[in-house]
Amino acid sequence: MLALGSVWIALISLLIACAMVLYRPAFTDLTVLLVTYFGTPGALCFAILILWSYRKDLDPEPGVVAQRFQAKIAIAMALASAAIVYLLVIFAVPIPRIER
Repeated sequence: MLALGSVWIALISLLIACAMVLYRPAFTDLTVLLVTYFGTPGALCFAILILWSYRKDLDPEPGVVAQRFQAKIAIAMALASAAIVYLLVIFAVPIPRIER
């Protein structure tokens, strides 16, 4: 269950990060906080727990192989979402306000 949860959390974080790139008004303090403080660490924590718990299995079952694969995909997506958000923060260009 942790492997599946880690994939979903990482996917949600990646979708929020991509939304911040494509739709600039979504780049707010709340979305940055969600990705950097909750999404990425949560997905990484769950995925690393899965990989750590099955580290000594020499002949794993097919279900364990699938969980390991899900954990690796979650780690990749979580790191990608964190990288996107950090790059947005570093290279943030203020949005010009239209005055009427």
